[in-house]
Amino acid sequence: MSEQYDEPTIRRILVALDASRYSLAALEAAIELAAGLEAELQGIFVEDVNLLRAAGSPAAREVQYPFVAGARLDRKRMEREMRAQAAQARQSLVAACEHLQVKWSFRVVRGEVAPEVLAAALGADLLSLGKASRPLVRRPRMGSTARAAASRAPKSVFLLQRDVGIQPPVMVTYDGSPLAWQALRIAAHLARRKGGCLIVLVVAGTSDEEYRLQAETADWLRQQGVLIRYRRLARASAALLTRQVQSEGGGVLVLGATLLPPGALQTLLDGMDCPVLLVR
Repeated sequence: MSEQYDEPTIRRILVALDASRYSLAALEAAIELAAGLEAELQGIFVEDVNLLRAAGSPAAREVQYPFVAGARLDRKRMEREMRAQAAQARQSLVAACEHLQVKWSFRVVRGEVAPEVLAAALGADLLSLGKASRPLVRRPRMGSTARAAASRAPKSVFLLQRDVGIQPPVMVTYDGSPLAWQALRIAAHLARRKGGCLIVLVVAGTSDEEYRLQAETADWLRQQGVLIRYRRLARASAALLTRQVQSEGGGVLVLGATLLPPGALQTLLDGMDCPVLLVR
């Protein structure tokens, strides 16, 4: 059997942790994937040097939304809070990993968040992180770290919303490319784990092309033990994908990271309410 049909090769999953609910969703998804794939989970907490520098300013104040007045914020207090957050993140990771018998590691680094996370991702097969950190609106745009990961991470990236984990149905785009095959393998695995439906969004300009692409996948997909539905997308665009996912009630969207140009990919990610797994 060709390698393209094998189980997805994900042996190390990196999860970026902070104090947000988005981070908790990323952790839960990463642990679930690690358990299902028998992968190692690596947690990282970055002590943000930019926050520490800001805390050293005499004018620094801690303001808790929606209040206006704030307490004096100094560097030592910020360092204590970061250590407490890191300890809490480690405790959450350890408890869940030990419960599911997942091999784990955890480390704390100090630096700028996005570069540190991207550097750590070099040693992993998949990076899981929250879409944003501290939202003040109903649908926040992507945070700077998630945006950097989506565009520059060396490996696959799983972006998650707060309070939204891995749920069926799983949706995957397919255009016949090698990345599309990788996305299909991962999506089929997720669908099997959830006992739900796999919706294959076939990117095809004509009916003949759609039929050819379906035929490429049909035999293998029939062996995966999940309910399969095909849907045709006339072209790959952020608007069409967003509408299709919304109409299907997609629980997870899996797609090759090169399916859309960078600007269109960011538009898609900003508009998605469900978790998105970018395959590289």
